[in-house]
Amino acid sequence: MAHVFGKTRAGSLLATVCFLTTSFFLVTPVSADLLDQIRKDGKLLVGVTDSSPPFSSRNPGEAKSIGYDVDLAERVAKKLGVEPVQVTLRNQDRINFLKDGKAQLVAVGMSRTPERAKSIDFSYAYLDSPHKIIVRRDAKLTSMFQFADRTLALNKGASVDDELKAAVPTIKLVNFDNYDLCFTAVKERRVDGFLADQVLLLAMAEKAGADDFMLVPDYDGPRTSGFGLPKNEPHFRDFVNATLMELEASGEAEKIFAKWFSGAKRTFRIAPDKPGTY
Repeated sequence: MAHVFGKTRAGSLLATVCFLTTSFFLVTPVSADLLDQIRKDGKLLVGVTDSSPPFSSRNPGEAKSIGYDVDLAERVAKKLGVEPVQVTLRNQDRINFLKDGKAQLVAVGMSRTPERAKSIDFSYAYLDSPHKIIVRRDAKLTSMFQFADRTLALNKGASVDDELKAAVPTIKLVNFDNYDLCFTAVKERRVDGFLADQVLLLAMAEKAGADDFMLVPDYDGPRTSGFGLPKNEPHFRDFVNATLMELEASGEAEKIFAKWFSGAKRTFRIAPDKPGTY
């Protein structure tokens, strides 16, 4: 009888364990899924900066940041049916804000790099524009190797320092708080050149007098940018990517680009990444 009782009790325990295990796997994805949590909270925490036009910046006296990335992020929130809540951050804090849950989507013109992809996920690229170097035409700099012992402006938080130092060890990198300050420094001859996205450089040069500036022909650094997203949240990532694809298909993405990069030619389309890219 004891043997029968033991079998019955063991069977009961096994059934209980199976029930709890099944319940865990049924409940856990719901409670841990960021997409559901955002919908439940009714808000999307969007990481922005106040000093990176035209991607994300704030005009004096304004309460919110505006820009190309910000507009795209607002479309994601609208598709979700939630309120976009801006969280101002510094470039050096972008990854930590995503890890700590202080931001759920970072919209600041963030370069998608393999190193960063170890810590966070990225959306599909909504900007594909190589890094180039712009100089004053009268400076007569026609090669990046002429930057030995010369100064090159970078927006603070750029991820190209090691690459540049490897190519030109004595180059002098000068960090500025935003792109406008970088370009102004070139314009006023306080630095020899400025490295940033080609589309951004051409737009700035067009406003300042395109004939006065030129791109250094032998420097071309691949660069795509997208939303920074928390690691291992595939439902949210897939929703963001699907929204970007809808914006591309409808022509809305192109209109947003034209708004923020006036006069610049859009040479890319938002598209899925090739397998193994990130």
